[in-house]
Amino acid sequence: MGLQSKHLKLDPELCTGCGICELICSFTKFKVFNPRFSLVKIRYDYEVGRVEGAVLCSQCGECSKVCPTGALHLDNGIIYLDHSRCSLCQTCVDSCPADAIVVVNGAPYKCDLCGGSPLCVRYCVRGALHVS
Repeated sequence: MGLQSKHLKLDPELCTGCGICELICSFTKFKVFNPRFSLVKIRYDYEVGRVEGAVLCSQCGECSKVCPTGALHLDNGIIYLDHSRCSLCQTCVDSCPADAIVVVNGAPYKCDLCGGSPLCVRYCVRGALHVS
């Protein structure tokens, strides 16, 4: 991960599994309230009452290194995906170590931290998500 990169972090002790982060992400990116379309995935075990894991883009840049068209690029510590340059080859999906790139209708999508001010962080009632 580059020194300038920014990324989401989850404090599992604060997360209640409410799903607001997933709903706000899916609505922001796809205009639907559906966690399947969220670029933030929280794995919460309701039986045990704790977070079992999270799928969050670390902005590591592995996807941008393999993109044959240059559709993925670093800007101000965030990896952005320019869909107008994307060939839909999904090489980025296969290269993501966090499995954080979501394919919707054949096109890849990744967290871009909402341009630097992620709404999932803003709407997290418990403050479990933050950017570092």
